[in-house]
Amino acid sequence: MNLSRSVGRTSIQRRNVIDPTIRLDLTQNPHGPCLAAIEAVESCQAFPLDSLVATFRRGISVTYRIPAESVYLVGSVDAGIRDIVGRHIGPIVAFPPSATATLVAECTRESDPVLIARGPARDAVIGPDFAVDLPENGMVIVDSPSNPLGLLLSPADLVRLSRACAAVVVDERFAEYSDFSLIPLTRELSNVVVIRSFESWAGLPEPACAWAVASPRLAGALQLASAAAKSEAIAGAMATLENHSAVAATLKLVREERSRLYRFLRKLSFLEPLPSWAPFITARVNIVSRQSLVDELTQRGIHIHAPAEPGLEQYVRIGIGTRTAMDRLRAALLEIGPELIG
Repeated sequence: MNLSRSVGRTSIQRRNVIDPTIRLDLTQNPHGPCLAAIEAVESCQAFPLDSLVATFRRGISVTYRIPAESVYLVGSVDAGIRDIVGRHIGPIVAFPPSATATLVAECTRESDPVLIARGPARDAVIGPDFAVDLPENGMVIVDSPSNPLGLLLSPADLVRLSRACAAVVVDERFAEYSDFSLIPLTRELSNVVVIRSFESWAGLPEPACAWAVASPRLAGALQLASAAAKSEAIAGAMATLENHSAVAATLKLVREERSRLYRFLRKLSFLEPLPSWAPFITARVNIVSRQSLVDELTQRGIHIHAPAEPGLEQYVRIGIGTRTAMDRLRAALLEIGPELIG
């Protein structure tokens, strides 16, 4: 995919306020990339790739206050996880229901991963009882916030996991939406790697310059060498970092809309929302059929996601859109509620 064309299309879509179709089944920043990122993508050819990579690593170092030598480019979050899992000799531990756990299961078809279910709220805590039973030579793969439940991994849980297993990989592709990160712990816990991407929060599509943070020693053990990245992807990421305050303002809007949606859904008898720190709200469908709810919204031009993970057959994931999109969603739910229940 040509990144400059993709970013251009995103910009055009952002200006098209009256869009008959509302895609709330996605996990992208609805406000799109900042203008500086679009301009950087168009003019990046003038800079050599090696120079861009070095500048990018320094930019990540300054923004997140981590050593530049601990920053490694990866093809994408999924590609980084696949590579790490493929090189590990020993058990792989994952926490369903989540898209990351599904990815791990696909990567370990020849051996059964250790799966530990995490539920919402207090059920998401990975307590000492769980940690003590984990294999010492195992590698933990966990996402924070998780998809589709939007759960955070607490620092205490990460410490337990790092003490119980050989290594812990944290997928933080949605972390900017929570304004919380476990990256600082990579300086204290030598067996923890955190993987991030600009794809979702910055509005930059893949390849969107994904990156990992790990100690040089752990990176060497995992053979975590910087992957090749397209110059336009790095340039767009750098421009986003340099204009972080502008993008942060759009993320604040997303968080505000997420809170408004959560409060609204709690008032409906047929939807039971879960607290979320991701760019979506997941809710249990009560009384009515999940498919009927999805179909009714689709007929009104509003698309939401029905998770396929086992145990989530009665849940829907609703992405956060612009204020106009969320107002249309609320109006549609108020309209179809009585029809579905009655």
